[in-house]
Amino acid sequence: MGTGYTLSASSGSLTGATSNTFTIAAASATQLAFTVQPANITAGAIITPAVMVTALDAQNNVATGFTGTVTVALGSNPGGGTLAGTTTVAAVAGVATFGNLSFNLSGTGYRLSAVAAGVSGAKSSPFTINAGAATRVTFSVQPGSAASTAIIPGATGPTLQATVRDALGNPVKTFAGSVTVSLSINPGGGVLSGTITQPTSNGVAIFNDLAIDKSGSGYRLSAGATGLTPDTSDAFSITAGPAATLLFTVQPSNATAGASISPAMRVTLLDAQGNQATGFTGNVTLAIANNPGGGTLSGVTTVATANGVAVFTGLSISLAGTGYTLQATATGVSPSTSVAFNIN
Repeated sequence: MGTGYTLSASSGSLTGATSNTFTIAAASATQLAFTVQPANITAGAIITPAVMVTALDAQNNVATGFTGTVTVALGSNPGGGTLAGTTTVAAVAGVATFGNLSFNLSGTGYRLSAVAAGVSGAKSSPFTINAGAATRVTFSVQPGSAASTAIIPGATGPTLQATVRDALGNPVKTFAGSVTVSLSINPGGGVLSGTITQPTSNGVAIFNDLAIDKSGSGYRLSAGATGLTPDTSDAFSITAGPAATLLFTVQPSNATAGASISPAMRVTLLDAQGNQATGFTGNVTLAIANNPGGGTLSGVTTVATANGVAVFTGLSISLAGTGYTLQATATGVSPSTSVAFNIN
């Protein structure tokens, strides 16, 4: 294809001849081709230089007479992104120029496809959409509920995770800093322990040893990094761990020999962190530990717990004495001894 072609003729010793100039024009368009491929860019930025799609004839000449519309779309979408910009353009002299295309999500191996009526389509070379600058931290795996004596898991996996992201939500895999978590809402007055600052790898910080010592419902964590907007987690609960010890939460009072000790004594099951072990359903038994008067403890001395508490009503001691104490016991937990009291 071109203007100003000539032909020459020759034969042996004869004087040659040259034709007049003539033009070879492109045939009708049969196919499309990406003549300016999409370049690697940052998510949200315009693809530069502008992508160009050219209509070609069967001999791969530019079909300059083609003026139809060309539409580009995602041919391969590894990042689940959305193509934005003017995606349908009328060709000028066989060339369609796309000057404002962009993608919102990062990924490697994106491709564009181009189609137009009456011709074969084309697919671009692969290209990469990179994440933008880090702007914020988000919980990519939210904290799950745990016992006060256990590690806080992820709500959807074994570990809690926070991800550094750009303004469009893409993970910034090149971020080289650390992420720190702290208590944002603390309904139980607990203390967060474990490694609260973790380095990132591919933009993700993993927290695998966090714990909170006090039970409560509605805890929330905050995750942040220097210069970035922090995130607040979903709410989660910390429950009491297994019962570990007993505690007189209402101590025995001085009483008259043979009369009921009042108010009713209460013995509470506690976990290793001092939380009320509401899941304990066993029995608690009271007995005289120190017996200065040689008295006998009467009444119902073995009581079933409710929400981790055993209440003893109607107990009495038969003989007077100064400095009585009681001991509370339950299977599998450490016993507790009351304060001293007198029987008059």
